[in-house]
Amino acid sequence: MVGSAGVTMRGTAREYDRPFQPVGAATPDPRLTVPAPASRSFGPPETALLLTLGAMWGCSFLFIELALRGMTPLWIVAARTLVGGLVLLLVLRARGLRLPRSRRMWRHLVVLAAVNNAVPWGAVAWAQQSLPSGLAALLMAIVPTSTLVVAVAARQERFTAERLTGLLVALGGVSLIVAADLGDTGRLIAIAVVVAATLLYAAGAVYAKMYVSGHHPALVIASGQVLSAFVLTLPVALVVEPLPTGDALAPIVVTAVLALGTFGTGAAFLVYYVLIARVGATNATMVTYLIPIVAVVAGAVVLGERLEPTALAGGALIGLGIWLAQRRSVTEQVAPTEDVAA
Repeated sequence: MVGSAGVTMRGTAREYDRPFQPVGAATPDPRLTVPAPASRSFGPPETALLLTLGAMWGCSFLFIELALRGMTPLWIVAARTLVGGLVLLLVLRARGLRLPRSRRMWRHLVVLAAVNNAVPWGAVAWAQQSLPSGLAALLMAIVPTSTLVVAVAARQERFTAERLTGLLVALGGVSLIVAADLGDTGRLIAIAVVVAATLLYAAGAVYAKMYVSGHHPALVIASGQVLSAFVLTLPVALVVEPLPTGDALAPIVVTAVLALGTFGTGAAFLVYYVLIARVGATNATMVTYLIPIVAVVAGAVVLGERLEPTALAGGALIGLGIWLAQRRSVTEQVAPTEDVAA
């Protein structure tokens, strides 16, 4: 559930205030969206959009869990990118837009499709074979802090005391989540895979900000990226994993995959862009706090999942860490940064 689409890297050093957000699968980077006039405030319609977006991305973890009952991870990724890509393409055509024509842009989109969609989505689906959906969502919540680490390493952002504190608090939350599984090697590996996926999302966010931002509307970039992810995933799935059988494709499995592609991948992008246009990218990232809550509740209600108290406490710490890392400091001096879009 994450895709990215882009704006130029023009603004202040506080631009990380708008973090990269993926979710259950794919969430676009608000820093990489073409800006639009926004009301910057939440009324009932904007609140409804935010809750809808949190529900779609939060339930993506549930959809993956249900799809795993009859499909392997790579086939889930292939199916969701095909369905999500077609949804985005239909909306793209309806709006009179078209996919990029530049070979250079398509090379960038293929890189983003691999780093931001195909590989991390496959990794999360694989990990959910061993982890409850709610636990995977709690771990994925560290994407904003992972993005900070990668952006600092790439010299696109800088550490401040608040950011470093937020990062350490979030890492403390991850440690609490891991604590309950120290004796289970298989679950520890799955947890490590999810954490690695957050770093891929982060790397994709920085890459898109450097090479894709500002060249096309966000919907164009997202459509090309998700469709590219399908083209990349399909041949790998054909070689690595067996074809899903008719017996395995029970109604619940097919419904879950269609929901994941339609809502968790395609429609979620559209709602996200509308929300950014109405309230701005920074306010739209409040969905970060809703996704794990929705995922944990959905897993408990539908699948009967019960997380350890330490895991829930760890999720709360991750949320606190994100808030600390994003919080503006009234005393911090900011300076313009270079426009590094290429």
